[in-house]
Amino acid sequence: MSQAVMEKARELARHIQLSPEYICMRAAEDAASQDEALAALSREYEEKRREVESLTLQDDPDYEVMMALSHELEDIQARYNALPLAQAVQQARRDFTQMMNEVNAELQKVLAPDAPAASCSGRCGGCAGCR
Repeated sequence: MSQAVMEKARELARHIQLSPEYICMRAAEDAASQDEALAALSREYEEKRREVESLTLQDDPDYEVMMALSHELEDIQARYNALPLAQAVQQARRDFTQMMNEVNAELQKVLAPDAPAASCSGRCGGCAGCR
């Protein structure tokens, strides 16, 4: 691989690290990692998820228990998502992803100028382009 290409990739990465979107996302993630309410909900969610996983591995799982645990998981997720700090992290990640999509689109324009412009609806159900 070309050393010049790798150096430019590192340079681009350094510029991305200095972008407001990246800085904001990292700050939000750092704040979230220090927040006890988010950490407690994350632990609770992971515990319930492991219980569901354990049940699914049984030969004859109790589907009523699995359904109850699934509802508990949904409740935990809703409580987590309702917290302002979790919402801030999600928004910061969306903003960063949008910026990276724009960077990738710009690269695509240069690398494949004759390719039809991709349009993103923001819904990835029928698209594998962003993954």
